[in-house]
Formats: sequence, structure tokens, C-alpha cells
Amino acid sequence: MMVSQFITTNQLETLTRQQRRDLERKYQKKLHSLQRLTSKSDLPISFDNTSVTAYGNFGILEAFKQAIDFKGMLKGVSLKRHHNCKYSDTGLLDTIIDALSLGLLRFSHMNALQTDPGYQKIKEVTQVPDESTLRNFLSLICEQEALNQLPLVNQEMLSLKAKSDQPREVWLDINDSVLTVFGKQEGSKVGYNPRYHGRPSYKVKVAFISGTCELVNAGLYSGNVASNGQFMEFLKETLEILAAQNILVKGIRIDKGFFDEDNFAYLEEQGIEYICKAKLTSNMRKVIKYLDDQNQWQSLSNHYAAAEITIPLPKWSKARRFVFIRETQEPKACGDQLNFDLKTFDYQVIITSSDEHNPEEVWHEYNKRCNIENKIDELKVGLGFEKMSQAEMDRNKAFMWLKVLSYNLLNWFRLALLDGKDSRAEVPTIRRKILNVPGNIVGNNRYRHIKLAPNPWLQKALKNAKEKLQEFLCIQAWVAVSSG
Repeated sequence: MMVSQFITTNQLETLTRQQRRDLERKYQKKLHSLQRLTSKSDLPISFDNTSVTAYGNFGILEAFKQAIDFKGMLKGVSLKRHHNCKYSDTGLLDTIIDALSLGLLRFSHMNALQTDPGYQKIKEVTQVPDESTLRNFLSLICEQEALNQLPLVNQEMLSLKAKSDQPREVWLDINDSVLTVFGKQEGSKVGYNPRYHGRPSYKVKVAFISGTCELVNAGLYSGNVASNGQFMEFLKETLEILAAQNILVKGIRIDKGFFDEDNFAYLEEQGIEYICKAKLTSNMRKVIKYLDDQNQWQSLSNHYAAAEITIPLPKWSKARRFVFIRETQEPKACGDQLNFDLKTFDYQVIITSSDEHNPEEVWHEYNKRCNIENKIDELKVGLGFEKMSQAEMDRNKAFMWLKVLSYNLLNWFRLALLDGKDSRAEVPTIRRKILNVPGNIVGNNRYRHIKLAPNPWLQKALKNAKEKLQEFLCIQAWVAVSSG
């Protein structure tokens, strides 16, 4: 490449022949220097490695799926398709779940599995369906009204986990979240949207078991549905799911969006405790003034005080217990202005049917609900819950339920096979540190093994996971025999 290609004609005319030759020599010298430097890194490439994979430890997740007969659960989704279809219903669903579990959250990204020979070796297949096949299959689920079969698969997985665990009573955390859309998706409406004001959205309701973080139920609604809208139906459906698994629901924790006497009356009728945030309405402020006048506050610390009172709100059929938390706000300095150190307060109001906790304990018990916000973020970031990109609402619901299945699969995997704080790691962390580690799958048949780069932490984590997998197999064998 000549120097004349990099300078304008006017610049070239101002240079003498000697200057041009000198500039050409300097250019060639610098070019050769850069070529020698980059040749150490810019290595030759060949496309003949048939053992490499971007998901070096996917095998242990696949082994876990085999242990719980995950494919057997997927057989509950049955569609009418041509007899000579290349891929089975179960195989297509399994591929989508694998892709979602590995972080391939868009259909176009799922094509990466087609060019991953290591993944295909683990699955013992020679070909992976392309994204158009998977996309069309999702449409077929909705066309044949098989959408209702997906929640049943989730219930079957949770039921098997319940049989593997000891009998327990649980608290439920229920919340909803806004899923903004950026197209003209069917069913999306303009409603409350704290981030994108005026944009259409969906609303999703979720119910988690506190502690183990199992996603029991999920519902997708138009964006203009309020938090309390259709909540009673969602709650009853969730309780029926857990009742079928012989899981006793001790109580539920809900936010102020679900503050409604009908909800409380139903839970009281069912013998289920509840802890719910209340709105700071004018009636509540009158109660706060009464507590101030009667000096009912009990100090909890330098900044917090608590009080409780049992009262009926206007138009309520009975009195209920309210806990008030008062937080003292530190006065803020405003430059050179005088500060009279006037105390100001922030208040929280919590309604509960529980009599076994004092006001401070009720407050702390409600705060345990905060983890559901982290779980919703995990669904959005780790499983692409907020990516509602399908044109029809039913297709978005079907895709959402596939993400629910993927989440519960990964959640059970981490609880069963990972140790300590790793068992609480979020889905993106599990992928980054364990599943999506590049490696080579070498050998054949029973001599197959995985080669990874040296990593002491990963080596220890996988050793523990393999030991726990053997223990898990013992549990599953006993569950199968005792249930048989």
C-alpha cells in the first residue's frame, strides 16, 4: 500500500520526490513492525474442532434433568403434528429450555446451539433445530390451545421437588411488575409505568415460596390491570397448586397494591396469616396523630419507634391489627441557612392477622418480602422475562411459561447441587461461573470427559456438585420407589 493513498493530491504536490521516498520508507518500516507485533496474536484459524463447546459444564445440568426425568414431564405437552416431523414435541421444548437455561434468551440467539459440537455430544444428537423451527413450534402451542399444558409441567416439577423435600409449611411472597413493550404487542395497554411513562406494557404477577424461591405461579395481564386486579383468582389458583402438593401455606406477604378487605377476609377464612403494607391514607394519618397524642410509640433504636392498634377502617366489617413504624429523619444542612433541628418522621403501616409477633417482629417479618424484588430482577435479567417480543399475547404467555420452567429447573439445580452461598447465586452468576465455561468434550462412550482450563474454585465446586448429584440420585430413586 503506497503512501499516496493516504494523502490528498494537494499534499502530494507539495512534497519533493526525496520527501516522498523518505515518507514511504518510514511507512514501510512501521507497517512491518506492526505486522510482526500483531502476528503473535493474530493466529491462523481452522474450523475443524468437533469437541469444543461454549458450555463446558452443561453436562451436569443435563444429568440433573435426567435424574428428575425432565423430558418425561415435557411429554405432558402434546400437539397434533405431521407424523414424519423431524423433531418431536418433547425435543423442541427441551431445546428451548436448554437455550433459556444457558442464557440464549432470543430465538435468533438459539441458533448458537447449532454450531456447538460439544453441546450436541452431551445431548447425543447430530442436529439442533434452527430458530425458525422453534419459533413456529411456539406458535403451534397457542394455535392448538396447548398453552394450559405448560403450567401443568411446572406443577409436576414442583410436586416432585416437594416429594424430595421434608413436609413443610411455607410463607408465600406475591408481587407484580411492569413489563414495558416497544412494539404493538396484542394485549399491551398503557397503565402505571414508573420508568417509561405513557408506554404500553404488560403486567406480570408472580408467587414465590419464601426461602427456597420456587416460582409457584405466574400470570400475564394487560398493562392497565391494577395490582389488585384479578388478584383473588390468581391467589386461589396459587393456593390450589400448593394444596395439591401437600404444602401447607402458613401465611403470605403482599405489598400495598393488594391492600383490600376482601383479600384479608378470604385469607382469614382459609386460616392463612397475612402481612401487608398499607397505604398512608388520610385515615392512617389520623391514627398516627392519635398515637402521637396518646404517646403510644415504643422506641426500637435511636431512629425507629413502633406502635400498634386494632381498629376497623371505614366500611370494614371488623377491626384488624395495624403496626406503625416511625423513622426519625436527620435534619439536612442547607448551606448558610439556619437549622432549627426540627424533627421530621417517615412512617410505614403494616396490617397483619398474626398475634404471635410483637410490632418489631412484624416489621422484620414483612421486610423478608423484599427478596421477591431481587427474584423479579433475576427473572428479568437472567431469563429475559421483560422481553415480551412476540406479537400475540398468547405467544408471550407461552414463552413466559417456558422461562418459568427454566427458572425452576435452575433453582432446583442450585439448591440441590451447589454449596453455601453458591446455592443462593442468581442465574446469571451460575452461568458465568459454572455452566458457560468453554471446554472440550473428548473421548467416546463411557470414556467421554470434559477438559477445562485450570480453575481451582470451579474444580472444587464441580467436585462437590458431583458428590451431591450422587446423593440426589439416591433421593430420586427412593421417591420413585415409594411413589410407585
